[in-house]
Amino acid sequence: MKNVLTRIALTFVVALCAPSFVFAGYEITQSQTGMHGLSQSKIFIQNNKYMVSQPESNMLVDFANDKLIITNENNKTYWQGTTQQYINAMKDMREASIKRMQEMLKKFPESQRQEIMAIHGLDNKKANINVSIQKTGKIEVIAGYKAEQYIVNNNGEPYEELWIAKSLDLKKEIDPEKLQVFLARLKKSTMGGQTQGEIGLTKAYLNLFNTGYPVKQIFENNMMSITVDSVRKTHIPPKIFQLPEGYKKIESLQSFFMSGHGMDLKMQ
Repeated sequence: MKNVLTRIALTFVVALCAPSFVFAGYEITQSQTGMHGLSQSKIFIQNNKYMVSQPESNMLVDFANDKLIITNENNKTYWQGTTQQYINAMKDMREASIKRMQEMLKKFPESQRQEIMAIHGLDNKKANINVSIQKTGKIEVIAGYKAEQYIVNNNGEPYEELWIAKSLDLKKEIDPEKLQVFLARLKKSTMGGQTQGEIGLTKAYLNLFNTGYPVKQIFENNMMSITVDSVRKTHIPPKIFQLPEGYKKIESLQSFFMSGHGMDLKMQ
């Protein structure tokens, strides 16, 4: 009888303690619309790990250990390195693309060549950044969370509509500023993302991400939007943040992307 009571007591203690373990991460589903139509992705956040999962590719960022893994789900290959190595490689590929485009456009008149380069974000000019944030007072419920609307202005012109859910606080699982800095630097290193990246690195913008999680973003210039569809607070199994067995490593990030035949990983 004493052993039975002991087991019941232990079960009760475990039940009391379980919520802090079971609900120790976030699974976020979001939709993105833009030039390439509609796409959906899942984001897993737990213990300083950030995973973006899409049908063709996954990206895992382990901020605690400064490790980044990106996979091609079609041919079961992966690339692995530090966050800085990834950003540097993306920047190198961007620079190479600019040079190729410049060669292709040599036969065009100078004015037309500059216009084409600017449209595609390939002119390599330093973005003119002067960010101000306007709180509109509008409130909307998105994915079950009350969100406040902010207008991000650059040089006095509307650049982005941003909805922040202050009650969706991920600070216990991940440093929001560290995450935003990485995403902004990543955007800055990609085609056409220099201005977006520079804006994302400003103090005014970073301060917003320290107040809550962005559940909707609408970008004025490139007609793109990102909306959170659902948020589930749950324990994320460790295997989600691990490289699946049987995948082949590719040392060069450029070779990895070339083997993907146009795979496109969209980041939050």
